[in-house]
Amino acid sequence: MEAIDSRFSLRALGQNLSAGLRLATGMRVARNDFIISFDQGLLLMLLMIGLEVLIDTLGTQLPASYSGYGLNYLAAVYLFDLMLILLLARLAGADVRQTGGLVIANLAFSPVYLLVSHLLSLRIADSGLNLAGIWLLWLLPVLWQLLILVRLLQLFIDLAKRRAVSLAVLNIVLGITSLWLLPHTQLWYSDEPESADNPYARLYELSVEDLFYEQPQIMQSSLANIAPQRPGVTDLYLLAMGGYGLEKVFLNEVEYVRQLFDARFDTRERSLILVNNVDSVHRHPLANRHNLRDALASLGSRMDTEEDVLFLFMTSHGSKSHRFSLNFGPVRLDDLTPQQVRQALDDAAIRWRVILVSSCYSGGFIEPLKNPNTLIMTAAAPDRTSFGCGTESEFTDFGTAYFKHGLVESANFIHAFDLAETWISDKEKREKRKPSLPQRFVGEAIGEKLALWQPGTPPREPRQAELCAQHPDQPSCLKQDLY
Repeated sequence: MEAIDSRFSLRALGQNLSAGLRLATGMRVARNDFIISFDQGLLLMLLMIGLEVLIDTLGTQLPASYSGYGLNYLAAVYLFDLMLILLLARLAGADVRQTGGLVIANLAFSPVYLLVSHLLSLRIADSGLNLAGIWLLWLLPVLWQLLILVRLLQLFIDLAKRRAVSLAVLNIVLGITSLWLLPHTQLWYSDEPESADNPYARLYELSVEDLFYEQPQIMQSSLANIAPQRPGVTDLYLLAMGGYGLEKVFLNEVEYVRQLFDARFDTRERSLILVNNVDSVHRHPLANRHNLRDALASLGSRMDTEEDVLFLFMTSHGSKSHRFSLNFGPVRLDDLTPQQVRQALDDAAIRWRVILVSSCYSGGFIEPLKNPNTLIMTAAAPDRTSFGCGTESEFTDFGTAYFKHGLVESANFIHAFDLAETWISDKEKREKRKPSLPQRFVGEAIGEKLALWQPGTPPREPRQAELCAQHPDQPSCLKQDLY
């Protein structure tokens, strides 16, 4: 086997990949089956990054926009993994030849691991599994990688099984920390404009330093106008968040929704906008994780959290990894995860929550956010894109369906979603698009509360509906406009 000259890179690459496949499937493999050289390590790493890009590209529904930061993220991940393998070899007492064998064999196994892991992730997205099932499918590739590392340590360094297992576990644990050390950046964002022309060139003329120094003052000014709760009245508070700053459609939506809710749901002086757009940088605070946390904390301090309801509206692009895009051109912002939204709501002690997420793949927000006191509505299923974004759009399709159709016909948030879902389905059929499949989750407690609530009315216990059904002539039941 060693007779193959590593200068014939493609032939040697084929032999390494063949040995990696046998390693991955539990077949017999010897250390001499691998061609160990610098050029093979480089080729295998480039192959892995290329496979990552190919899988992500094929799995993205057009139109989509490429993000160079995503490629930087992939390079950082593979560099981090390489450092972990080198650390593993050092701790195992490997010499240079043994270290090279560990690196090459691990890279040769990686294409099979990547493809199988991707298939499992698709299975998770399509399965509708509960949380225990999702964790089980997530653990399978982790355990598989652990077994491979143990086998490689025994194959190349002749380590005792117990020591090999302990070092492999350490490697896996350190590898998982990369999820926190390296903020994930998507390579593609669906439904973003493909054109390189930027209609908001003024964004790149902004002073980033001035912009961030202005944020505390803008936030303080916005929050100063928020009125406190009214004793004995179930107040609705609105927080509308537009995340993607290179398209005005999201600014249009949050400002329209604020006007609609102020007029129809009595949220005047109880509504707040966070948005990334060059036209609103001096009018509204930026949409980022810190401002979201501070805004929710401030709203929570003004609300009667046991009585009042928060409507959180989030509109932007979204990724297959269920991240909500926060993008403001030269201002580097981290995308938002559903777990971060949940934590901010919990920290603010806001009990009653109505959450609407309008973005591609937004169905992935439901599982992390749901509880009995929460209504969650999303523009798409966890594995589907939504439509209507772009530099030429005034409103997204789901925003139009829910706010301009559903809520026009019904003041009931849940019924409005059902109307919007029908409107979206009909439109996508006419346009022969792949269905976006909007999703909703209605917590038992929030369903009862919303059934008995109207803007500006005193709260009523859920049992009141049953009493009124039995005794409609009671004074407390007269003129109730229940929906």
